[in-house]
Parts: sequence; C-alpha cells; structure tokens
Amino acid sequence: MVLWPRDGGDLGVFMQRLTITHARRWQENRHCHGTGHVYQGRYKSFPIEQDEHLLAVLRYVERNALGARLVKRAQNWRWCALWRRHGATGDDDSAAPLLAEWPIDEPRHWLPTVNAAEVRRSWKGYGYASTAAGRTGRTDG
Repeated sequence: MVLWPRDGGDLGVFMQRLTITHARRWQENRHCHGTGHVYQGRYKSFPIEQDEHLLAVLRYVERNALGARLVKRAQNWRWCALWRRHGATGDDDSAAPLLAEWPIDEPRHWLPTVNAAEVRRSWKGYGYASTAAGRTGRTDG
C-alpha cells in the first residue's frame, strides 16, 4: 500500500484504524489469532523523496499479485490500482474510481515495465530525473 498523508499524524492514525479493524474482524470470523506484521507489531513506513524511488515502490506494489502467480498480467488483479487504470472496461460496474492520482505522470511504458521480470535500475531512460525537493515529473514532455 502506498499512501500520501495530508498532515503529519494522518498516516499513523489511518494505519492504526486499518490494522485494528482488520485484526478484530479476522479474529471474530476465524475464532483464532492471526500472525504477521498486522497482528504483532507496528507497520513500517518509509519516506519517498525521489521520483525514481516512488516508481520502484509503485512497481513493487502493483506487481505483487503477478509475483505471487495469482494472475498472468499485473493489470488483471482486480483489487489493484493498476487494474483500475489499465484493466477495467468501461462497462464494468466494479471499476470504482481511484482514491487519488499519482503525484507524477505515469511513465510511457508502465505496463510492460510492471509485467517485466527484471528489476529496473534506473528510470532516467523513461524521462524522469531525480527530484528530491519537489515533484517535477516527466522531463520529455
């Protein structure tokens, strides 16, 4: 999950509500205690300060179902933003709108990049330059 909080304490409050609600529902429905990060400890958060880092994180998140071999193409996972942007058809009632747009433009060849097996070492060939201070996005128009 990639989140962009509006204010300083928003992320912690949201994650606490999400994990507590999920853990309680799991325990009530399964009559057992769960294991793993959600049940045993605090979530981890990492600030993303460069566009290249953001693209690497988004690629990792959007290809999770593909990496787990749940789908043949990442955009076929209906519970992912990639499906909403590239896989859903206009007549699909379950195609809910995205919660928010990306803070940068999506790279031109994003789908093949997400579905590719290799890990991209640099995003500079896709028209992105490092922007530690601000989000300038694409450099090639």
